[in-house]
Amino acid sequence: KRPDGGREEEEVEEEEGTAALDAGEANFDKGAWAPEAEKYGIIGLLSARQAMMPISKAEEMAHLKMLVCPKQPGEDAEPEPARRHPDRKGGGKGKVQERKKQEVQGAGRVEPNMGITEILPGSQRNDWWKNCEANAMAVIVREHFSLTSAELWRVPSGHYVQQAGPNEVFINGQATGLQRMPVLPRGWVTVDAISVGGPQYLEKVRRPAWSVIFQSGTARGDIVVRDSLPLDSPEVAVLFKGARVEQAGPQHVLEDGIVRMPISFRVGVGRHPTNAVAEPLKRTGWVTCDATSQGGPMFFEPCADAGAEDAPPERAPPQAGAPTPVGAQPSTQSRPAGPGGPRGAERGERAERGEANEAGSTWDKNRFWKVVNLGEGESNKLALVSRAEPFAPGSGRVPSADLLIRWLQEGEVVEQMGHSKKMRGYMVMPVRPVGEAGGPEDAPYWVTRRVVDKTKDGVDVEWFVETRNGEEVRRVDRRGQQRQR
Repeated sequence: KRPDGGREEEEVEEEEGTAALDAGEANFDKGAWAPEAEKYGIIGLLSARQAMMPISKAEEMAHLKMLVCPKQPGEDAEPEPARRHPDRKGGGKGKVQERKKQEVQGAGRVEPNMGITEILPGSQRNDWWKNCEANAMAVIVREHFSLTSAELWRVPSGHYVQQAGPNEVFINGQATGLQRMPVLPRGWVTVDAISVGGPQYLEKVRRPAWSVIFQSGTARGDIVVRDSLPLDSPEVAVLFKGARVEQAGPQHVLEDGIVRMPISFRVGVGRHPTNAVAEPLKRTGWVTCDATSQGGPMFFEPCADAGAEDAPPERAPPQAGAPTPVGAQPSTQSRPAGPGGPRGAERGERAERGEANEAGSTWDKNRFWKVVNLGEGESNKLALVSRAEPFAPGSGRVPSADLLIRWLQEGEVVEQMGHSKKMRGYMVMPVRPVGEAGGPEDAPYWVTRRVVDKTKDGVDVEWFVETRNGEEVRRVDRRGQQRQR
């Protein structure tokens, strides 16, 4: 109290503030949340705002454009003016320039409502990171650095991403300690959010290792390795269940949702796509990692120990009289001969495309087809080729000399040797021509059977009709027979 008996102003203000609280007025408690009393703390309000993001413009502001002007690198901390010594010229000018240079090199960016970042030392392009989130949550890849930018894709638990540039960490603001990183082929991810109450999302690994988990049930192979991204590119190797490979670059999602992945593998893993005793044509290529978007299976899973050395899958020697185990490389005696042998890699191809598996994993049917609808003219020839490639009559595509076996003639009969494939809008079929005496020629070869994508030619064109006992069996008749059965 003052000497005159009055009270200090601070004491009066404190009593007035207490009375206001008793009357139910705001006390600025940041953790308050009582909607019935209309009390909302800053933490709850910020959480509600985050759930509303992105917030669109009000109609009254729709005609206005927002321009965010963050500070340029080096503007966050301006150097003090140099004090010139009375007996010296220059006054420490070189030291000021050196300090400016250091500030620019370590500067990051200014992110509205989050803070200022700086480059995190020790991170570099092409490093690999694994999703290690404890609750198996997918990591969101966003288009830009901002946490409110558009979502591009998600990294599943245990999967890998490749770093595209240096990490950035917030050094002040409400996001202090949060780390963001650019990834390939594009986008940004959060590496570590522990400092703001979130989890650690990614951890650095030495090598992104994967293991084959798909099993075709045959000895020809479980996974087809192709030369490039397209599903119809040339085969360079086949892999077996249990084989370990290393991811060689970012995954690529096709238009139909199938996930393709570039890989490399060591000596002793995989073999030639058509020769069971030969080495692969290449030890790098592309495989399908995930075909679940088209009803197919998962072909690979990330290895628990991403730093372990690759090892070929164990292959137990086949016992006498027992079937060849999956993943084994059968000898000539144990491998089924003739056109009815296993075609496991083709089964994997169908799974990649989401196609149904017809009649099991082996071809045990007797089906013969006759060439029809060729018409006249040099361009209406039907090619018999050594690889699964569509060369439709009248399409303008002509096989090269190393692919062409010969041209088929109208009325010629071939025997189907396996399941057909859909490629580039056509159905291609593995066959062997039937000679004049009824004996097979050296095979298998491939022919274009019919149009699948009607937009290519405008009509449903077929160049083969099935024959039974010398009589033609049209598709409609055959379906009717199946319904009668």
